[in-house]
Amino acid sequence: MTEFAPERVAASVGRALWGEVPPRLRSVRFKASGRDIVLRFIYEGDPGDDEREAMGVVGAEVAADFPDASITEEAITIASDSEVAYAEGWQTAYARKEPSLAR
Repeated sequence: MTEFAPERVAASVGRALWGEVPPRLRSVRFKASGRDIVLRFIYEGDPGDDEREAMGVVGAEVAADFPDASITEEAITIASDSEVAYAEGWQTAYARKEPSLAR
């Protein structure tokens, strides 16, 4: 079974996000386990078509860096006045500047 180093995945996701970060994106996290990489995009409100397309672009860029991986993108919606909760086992690749993400 192939394990992907978190620092390699973080670098890949960070690069893939260049030019693809819409204003309502609050955080992007990932979890790598075995051959699976899950990308979690946390939005302020429901993501629109352009935001979902950007998620697919990011996922495709990460897939190009890890051709043996299975990449999954998921969107999480939270209210603008809600904190982005810490999630055990997830690594942060992007965090918008806000008090709840200052870790």
